[in-house]
Amino acid sequence: MVEKETTEFSRESFKEKILRQLEESNEGKAPVDDSIERLDPDKFSRKSKLDNFAQNFSTEKVNSKINGDHKSTESEFTRDEKAIRHEFLHASNEPYHFDVPKHNQPSTAEADSEFENKEVTPQHFSRGNAKASTVDMTKEDEKMVQKPSKSYRKNSKPSKRGKKPKQKQPKNTAGRIIAVIVIVLILAAGATGWYGYNFVKTGVQPLNPNDSTVKAVNIPVGASSKQIGTILEKSGIIKNGMIFQYYTKFQNYTGFKSGYYNLSPNMSLSSIAKELEAGGTEKPVEPILGKITIPEGLTLTQIAKQVTINAAVKNGKTPFTEAEFMKVVQDASFISKMKNAYPTLFASLPELSTGVKYQLEGYLFPATYEYTKNSTAETVATSMIQAMNTQLTPYYAQMTKSNMTVNEVLSLSSIVEKEANNDDGRRNVAGTFNNRIAAGMTLDSNTTILYAEGKLGTSTTLKQDASVNTSLNSPYNTYMYKGYGPGPIDSPSLSSIKAVLNPTKNQYYYFVADVTTGKVYFAKTLEEQNVNVQKYVNSKLK
Repeated sequence: MVEKETTEFSRESFKEKILRQLEESNEGKAPVDDSIERLDPDKFSRKSKLDNFAQNFSTEKVNSKINGDHKSTESEFTRDEKAIRHEFLHASNEPYHFDVPKHNQPSTAEADSEFENKEVTPQHFSRGNAKASTVDMTKEDEKMVQKPSKSYRKNSKPSKRGKKPKQKQPKNTAGRIIAVIVIVLILAAGATGWYGYNFVKTGVQPLNPNDSTVKAVNIPVGASSKQIGTILEKSGIIKNGMIFQYYTKFQNYTGFKSGYYNLSPNMSLSSIAKELEAGGTEKPVEPILGKITIPEGLTLTQIAKQVTINAAVKNGKTPFTEAEFMKVVQDASFISKMKNAYPTLFASLPELSTGVKYQLEGYLFPATYEYTKNSTAETVATSMIQAMNTQLTPYYAQMTKSNMTVNEVLSLSSIVEKEANNDDGRRNVAGTFNNRIAAGMTLDSNTTILYAEGKLGTSTTLKQDASVNTSLNSPYNTYMYKGYGPGPIDSPSLSSIKAVLNPTKNQYYYFVADVTTGKVYFAKTLEEQNVNVQKYVNSKLK
């Protein structure tokens, strides 16, 4: 009974499937079974065979067989059914699968292999053949019904194409951490080096290049470079005491002395170290507010202009005026006071009656002078006179031995200062002037006439310098009057003073300077001199 019921169930399912596929085929909507879809389209053309089958068996014919007389015997129905099924299978040329649950259906691969291994022999449709084939197919159907399907399981597995690519394993976390740490250390080292370089670079520079304010700083006895650096930093002189310590160590500055020092924030570390090596004072001195620089060869009026300029600061000014300074150096009481203070220096000072323009012309030594808040024009002039006395003190005895007064030495030195521009030239010029004086000749210096005219040291052309008025009625006209003139025409340098005291002994009586290069050419005769004048002066004035 069980087998019969199973058979009826299978037949009924088969019948329903046939009817459904035929109806859908006629309507042009025949779905494609999954098992048929999986067959190779090159070997089997399912759709064309199904269409042919649908044309041969109309829906009405099949329905009439199925819905015919219910009184037909089971064997007849079964035989007709099996014949139709066999014809369908033969037409589609592929094995038939019963409608069973998907989990019991055989896999496509197994069905294909089973179909390929089975040899199909074409047969003519007949009732007998149908009966025989029905029995065989019924057995096969029963096996297929009982055989579980593996297609679902296989299909459920993802295909190779659909497989997701394997995810790359993450990199070693420890390696990443080490790399990050190394990068951070490199960046930190670079930043530290850059910061250290800039720190040292700025530390060795002046604290404030524009601040010339002088401060009194006391360095105690036995202070180390580290302690000195700390003192200077707290006093607002340098940026960093530690940098000062290492800078002086690396630059080999040693032997710093105790005492009071006047230092300013615009001083470099090297200049401060040199001051400390030179030594300070036992007692504090007034802070320096600025500096006045007097170049060599300036006249007294030109010196008065320089007194107004603070050389310690760019475009700086001093509290002194030109008129104030000129009033002091011409004041009789001041001159008298200086005579009493420096009697040897002013022993031969010319009187105004000699025709000198300024009594103190040439007696102020060219150098750099500092001033404080208590300085005045008088104290500045006094410092310059004091410096000249200090420079000449070693030569006073030599002057006496040479039968030359201080005024004569300074007068000749001031002329030599303007006639030559180097030590060798100055000694030769001084020797030539001595030869002329000894021969009873005049000095014939153009510079003295330019001074008398008020043009010395001013912007004059070469033609004006060469074509002076040799007939000028002035005691400074050395073309008319013998000797060195009434007094100096400028403040000579120590080099020119030494050249006059130690001249070169030569046989020259004449000389002329090239108006373009300043080089001096000497001559023994007037004829040689005229050739030199034409070559080095007149030919270049055209």
